[in-house]
Amino acid sequence: MDFRTIFGDNIDEYSDLVDEDVAENMGRMFFHGLAGHDPDDRSLLSLLIWELKSVENIRHTSSELRFIYAADPSFISPLLEKYHEEVMNDKVKKTFFEITSQEPDTEEALSECGFSIKRVESRDIDVTVDECKGLPIAKKDAPPYIQSIDTLDNQEFYQGLMNILFRYENPALEDLAYLPRQWYEQTVSCYCETDGKVTGLLLVHACPSGILIPVLFFSVGADYKMNLIEMLRFSIARAAEIYPGDTVIRIRRRNHDVNVLSEKFFPGRTGRTAVAGERSEKRTVQ
Repeated sequence: MDFRTIFGDNIDEYSDLVDEDVAENMGRMFFHGLAGHDPDDRSLLSLLIWELKSVENIRHTSSELRFIYAADPSFISPLLEKYHEEVMNDKVKKTFFEITSQEPDTEEALSECGFSIKRVESRDIDVTVDECKGLPIAKKDAPPYIQSIDTLDNQEFYQGLMNILFRYENPALEDLAYLPRQWYEQTVSCYCETDGKVTGLLLVHACPSGILIPVLFFSVGADYKMNLIEMLRFSIARAAEIYPGDTVIRIRRRNHDVNVLSEKFFPGRTGRTAVAGERSEKRTVQ
């Protein structure tokens, strides 16, 4: 099997296969990919896309598999062997994944490659714009010190973002400060301002599929709790103005605070059944 590196400039060659919401990330600094081709006819045999995590902490650097494809399960082992070689250069200690749809043969092949496999409830829950619009928090207008980020110039936006990230220990995305400003939905994403400075941000990404994903929700200062509420109120109102009511908002329950918030607003809402796997990368794949 001949392997080819996938990156932002050639991901379109695999657009018939790769999920569009995954593919758009290939230009980002922590996303990597490999495609395995038949050496004779160049047909695609396997493909893998992964995202590096905790890169700044080499003791805990990990990798999340974001997309896995194999024309036959037997192609997964050589694909993961090559992957292992690649991530060793990045000092990856652990690989994990959570996939909501996967073929049983692929699960078995991943298990044979050293992954512990289990069924879990997905960390993601999907709600709609209409559901958010119906929340009690959305029945009141946000104050004027909450505005869309499109009212900020570039310097104001990035200074505000860096101010927030300096105080936020574990953001959902590690490359938030490096992404192009237009990666963020400009009207639904908002900020709060205190004494002429950005002291809170609620940043939302609009995926190619149309799904809206909050990627940063944080505020600093004495009134941070109230600012969080007001930013949420503002973003819900703007989303209801712009997007159809059935537009999906995907919430990743990545920590305790998000779990508490999602349970408060959407009690009993559960994620889809997913297949999760994990393995150590401290050994050589056989």
